[in-house]
Amino acid sequence: MNETINELIEEIQQDARYLSFKEKSQLLLKKETKELLERYQDTLNEINDLKKYEGYIDLTSKKNELKEIKKQMSSNQDIQEYYQSYYEINRLLDHVTQIIFKDISQILDTTGYKL
Repeated sequence: MNETINELIEEIQQDARYLSFKEKSQLLLKKETKELLERYQDTLNEINDLKKYEGYIDLTSKKNELKEIKKQMSSNQDIQEYYQSYYEINRLLDHVTQIIFKDISQILDTTGYKL
């Protein structure tokens, strides 16, 4: 079984969708894109940390800042190309999973003791 799994992994690694995903992942390391993603994560973390004080402080400006960063992310070509490749590789992996596990629950008896 391990040999078959290794063959499947090798095939996926040679698939154009996987190669594209790996290539597009590198785009996120560009200075401008990486800084934008870090700003997004830092702002999101800051908002989440401050939520426990939401009754005492106004988070409107931080939430607006996050909206602006999201807007910039949605217009960033590198991020858009990455997400497109990410969805494509996930569709492939979902399809592979469906093929592998199709009808497996009907074939294997997984009934246990009723407690």
